[in-house]
Amino acid sequence: MKDKSYVTSLRKGPTKIGYTLERELDLKENNVAIPDVGGRVELKASRRNVSSLITLFTFNIGVWQIPQKTLIEDYGYQDESGRLTLYNLVRVGEVNTQGLTLRIDEKNNEVHLTHESSPTLIAVWSVYTIVGKILNKTERLLLISLADSRIREDKKEEFHFNEAYLLTDPKPQNFIESFKKGSIVIDIRMHLKPNKTVRNHGTGFRIREIDIPLLYATRRNLI
Repeated sequence: MKDKSYVTSLRKGPTKIGYTLERELDLKENNVAIPDVGGRVELKASRRNVSSLITLFTFNIGVWQIPQKTLIEDYGYQDESGRLTLYNLVRVGEVNTQGLTLRIDEKNNEVHLTHESSPTLIAVWSVYTIVGKILNKTERLLLISLADSRIREDKKEEFHFNEAYLLTDPKPQNFIESFKKGSIVIDIRMHLKPNKTVRNHGTGFRIREIDIPLLYATRRNLI
């Protein structure tokens, strides 16, 4: 692939990088929650020097310390459709527009969601559970970086896959440090339906593409 230089995107939309890479590697697209390559190695592609966020996984089972309906009613806002909504990115050391923030409890290896006006815990995630989610899907991560992407005259994008790393051995402390640096954010995505029940789209753990290597203890340069 490195010698091949630029290849034309085979799809439109946000999944075009990954899909094009999979086809270059003769891999079939799948939506199964197991690693892409032989069930052992997860595959991700990113543009070089792009700071966009990608979702590592979603997880919120058993983490809420108050009812989700109460969370939306107390700290939510009305969207354009008039729904009471809470769609927010939350970081450690930063209070967002709804007054929410994250704190790290290093003694208990936990991530806490709180509001600036109250010491009450809203949600608690164990760092070990977070790392376990990563181990289940991305214990070994083949990260392909793109030196360049360019747009042709016909508006199609082209990619040159010329840098790759095998990332292994994710560490709990690495996750804690990434939270502290603001590299990992938590994406809350929920609203109240007309019948006043909660629609939760899953709480996402997201990271900047360029910061993914920070989560792993070992990085092996492949090309």
